[in-house]
Amino acid sequence: MASIISSMSTSQIIALTTSQIVSLATSDIDALGTSQTIALTTSQILALTTSQVKALTTSDIAVLGTSQAIALETSDVAALKSGQIAALGTSNVAALGTSQVAAISTSAIAVLGTSQVAALTTSQVVALATKQAAALSTAAIAA
Repeated sequence: MASIISSMSTSQIIALTTSQIVSLATSDIDALGTSQTIALTTSQILALTTSQVKALTTSDIAVLGTSQAIALETSDVAALKSGQIAALGTSNVAALGTSQVAAISTSAIAVLGTSQVAALTTSQVVALATKQAAALSTAAIAA
C-alpha cells in the first residue's frame, strides 16, 4: 500500500477521509512525500494515531504548517523523537500550546535550537518542568 500512497496526488491525499487516514499503516505514513504531507488537512492531522505521528519523517515534520503543528495532540507531541522535535520550525514551536510544550520529552527539549527556544512564549517556558528547563543548552537559554 505504501507505493500506492506515495504515488497519490496532493488532491487525492486531501480527499482522504479521517477514517481512511486512521486506517493507514505506519509504513504508509512513512511513504508520504513532502508535498503530500503539506497537503494534509488539520482534520487529517488530528485523526493520525500516535504511532502514525511517530512514523512521520523529520522531513515531513519540517514542512508542517503552523495549523498542522497545532493540530498534533499532546500525546502525539510527547511521542515525537528528538530529531522530529528539532525539525519543527521556529513558528511551529512558538504556536504549540503549553500542554504540548510540557509534553516534549527532556531529551527532545535538549535538542531545540537557539531560534526555537527564543521563540518560546512566556507561558510555554512557565509550562516546562524543572528537568526540561535544565535540559536547555546554555546557548539556547541565552537566546
